[in-house]
Amino acid sequence: MLPIYKPYLPASSLRYAHDALDSTWISSQGVYIDKAKEQLKELIKSRYVVLVNNGTCATHMLALGLKFKYPHIRKIIVPNNVYVAAWNSFLYSGGFDFEIVDADLSTWNMDHGAIREISDDTALLVVHNLGNIINVPALRKRFPKAVIVEDACEGLFGSYDGIPAGTGSLMGSISFFGNKTITSGEGGAVFTQDEELFEYLNSVRGQGQSSVRYVHDKLGYNYRMTNVQAAILCGQLELVADIRSRKREVFDLYREQLREVDEIRFQQEEPGTEHAQWMFAVRFEGFDLPTKNALELFLFENNIETRPMFYPIDRHAHLSRFKGAHAVANQLNHQCLLLPSFPEMTRGQVLNVSRKIKDFLRTRGSR
Repeated sequence: MLPIYKPYLPASSLRYAHDALDSTWISSQGVYIDKAKEQLKELIKSRYVVLVNNGTCATHMLALGLKFKYPHIRKIIVPNNVYVAAWNSFLYSGGFDFEIVDADLSTWNMDHGAIREISDDTALLVVHNLGNIINVPALRKRFPKAVIVEDACEGLFGSYDGIPAGTGSLMGSISFFGNKTITSGEGGAVFTQDEELFEYLNSVRGQGQSSVRYVHDKLGYNYRMTNVQAAILCGQLELVADIRSRKREVFDLYREQLREVDEIRFQQEEPGTEHAQWMFAVRFEGFDLPTKNALELFLFENNIETRPMFYPIDRHAHLSRFKGAHAVANQLNHQCLLLPSFPEMTRGQVLNVSRKIKDFLRTRGSR
């Protein structure tokens, strides 16, 4: 079975992980924690980085940081077609209501053009779906007083106006889950340029400890990354250019093979942005849900794993109380399919996936 994703683990990641184990520094302190933070600060151009144990915790810290920095905020504008962790993270601590915005059919991101105003008690959560970057600087020009935070868990190494995604707002979260471009198995990070916010978040992720050891002055969490996780991360962070180049080749080859297919549409990038190229996906114009499901099954039977696009928020039982426009989010869910797109994917594998998609469409057209 060709997997939807396979992590790229260079020999250096294994060597560093063994070194961390040999050192016996296997918990939340060690040389690789510090090394990974410095590598990320340099790559992302962020003044401050807080390493955490997964991307969901990182995104939860966006909510915690908002409550700390802007306690008057009561509402979050959120997209209607993202991974559930983005919504869950802002509900863990309570106190926030959601304003739901439908998706854009061309970018598959939030249709931010539909936002007319952002009130003083409201913040905007930007999510970069599948690595397609929303132009945050453009949003800030439209809404200069708005508080914006970014779930960049799928947008690591994308950019807007030449700035790394996640750094053009109050704070951003990223994920190092096993299917992300850079992975530590589980892991994540929050980055910000705000020193006060950094000090707060750094304390919160370590049980709320103050500057005095074992004196805790706030409700905190155990969200710390381990030195072993950081060691795995460090090996990949040294090879970011190579990993991104490999993924770019996969994306380019898919586009070359599928661009002439009448039914297929690609994600469109906003002006001034660069796609992070996390997961390659296509939309099949005219498909309904049964047809998309039939294609998924056909590819599975041909040993190709795929993944559907996210569901609208009210499809999830625990979130069904949140209502909002969802016509486009539904359409994307019914028509989009995520395809295998990992760094070590071969040319032959990309060609085979593309060929099988064309075979299905040809068979469907002959009925």
